[in-house]
Amino acid sequence: MEDTGMTTTGEKIRIQRLIKNYSQEYMAFMLDISQAAYSKLERNETEISMRRVYAIAEILEISSYELMPKPKYGTGINQEFIMKTFYKLRKLWGTDLKKKRKSFPHSITIEHSDISNTSDK
Repeated sequence: MEDTGMTTTGEKIRIQRLIKNYSQEYMAFMLDISQAAYSKLERNETEISMRRVYAIAEILEISSYELMPKPKYGTGINQEFIMKTFYKLRKLWGTDLKKKRKSFPHSITIEHSDISNTSDK
C-alpha cells in the first residue's frame, strides 16, 4: 500500500479500537476470525469488504461511514440512501452481534432487573 498521507481504513479501525480499549483478540472473536487475520485488516494487508466494515463499526459502536476512506473526487453519493441502507443492515445483523457479545468470556452484562433488585435490599 502506498502512503498518501491520509489515514487509511485500517488505521481508522485501529484508532477507534484503542479508544474503546478493545484488544485485537476481542475484535477477532466478535468478527469470528483469527487475531492474525484481524491484525492484517488494521495493517491494510487485506482488503476489507463493506460487510466487514459495517460489522467492525457495529462492534466499535460508531458509524461505518467514519471508517470509510474519503472520496477522491467529491461525494456524488446519495448519503441519505446510504444511511438508510446501513440502518437496515444494522437491524439485520444487530441481533447476531448481541448474541456474540454475551458469549464472549471476558464480558459482563448487567441487566436492568439486576440493578433494581439490589437497590430494594
